[in-house]
Amino acid sequence: MKIAYLLESTDIYGGVQVVLRQAEALARRGHRVSVVSPDPPPRWFPLSRARFERSAFRDSRELGQADVRVATFFRTVEPALEGASGPVFHLCQGYEGEIEHYRAAFAEVERIYRLPTRKLAISSTQAARLERLGFGPATDVGQAFDAEGYFPGAPRPPAEPPIVLIVGPLEAEFKGIRIALAGLALWRARGGRFRLRRISYSPCTAQERDLGVTDEYHDRLAPERMPFAYRASDVFVGASRVEEGFGLPSLEALACGVPALLSDVPGQHEIGGDAAWYFRDGDPESLAAALPALLPPEARGRAREAGPAAAARFGTARVAERLEAAFRKALDGAA
Repeated sequence: MKIAYLLESTDIYGGVQVVLRQAEALARRGHRVSVVSPDPPPRWFPLSRARFERSAFRDSRELGQADVRVATFFRTVEPALEGASGPVFHLCQGYEGEIEHYRAAFAEVERIYRLPTRKLAISSTQAARLERLGFGPATDVGQAFDAEGYFPGAPRPPAEPPIVLIVGPLEAEFKGIRIALAGLALWRARGGRFRLRRISYSPCTAQERDLGVTDEYHDRLAPERMPFAYRASDVFVGASRVEEGFGLPSLEALACGVPALLSDVPGQHEIGGDAAWYFRDGDPESLAAALPALLPPEARGRAREAGPAAAARFGTARVAERLEAAFRKALDGAA
């Protein structure tokens, strides 16, 4: 098959990494796979099997030759449909029509989601959500995650004070970073001792500095360095709200055997299962109360065993198989 992904941006985002992983995995299965973007190639994720074409979508040779087109963001759906001679899929990593950042475009997002594309979801939670909103049916292809590099480090005592890790930008409300910081501030006010390590794809904001909770901040850390950041931490906090399609850092932390405190939302439960600890979504008080349970040696031991086992349920190769099946079914139906 000739498969073309439409990528609006090649910046260092988790959602972009998912698209590139899918493209590489499908190319390894023998398909001609192209990633088309007006942005330059992603140097932080060099493609070895899939092709990259820097082009405006209307001028793309690869799109013109593709048997299957895959839109990867609501703004790439209409370019994917324009002039398509084969099936068009919409890879949905989260519904933008409920994310505050896109409030001004809510009506446009809903209109685009009702266009005649075949929906692909990266989790069963997301697939069910799309169908409940009336945008289905949606095929759950699973999350593309390569566990290579993501594994527990050698056993060690916790740092003194323990290091708490939070990943994601404060300004993305659906990631719940502000809630996590508020919970940590409560815990510190009650005598909790920790060092907060923050990692994000954007610089530290003045609002975060004013909160006075963050001790170290890493901006745009290279993806190959992320496993080391997890292994050098004692607790991971993932405060994703229900609007986030998939909390990829939660999965990465579990794979590295780090005790993970996650928000009590369906998407996080799908990722962590019984391997994680949970607090009430949106509740800093619940977060502060739950944190101490993740520090004892017993918790660390449980995380080292259960976390990687939970993460092993996700894999890029399985995603590629499901994508291939969905594409072939659509092509057979069109024929």
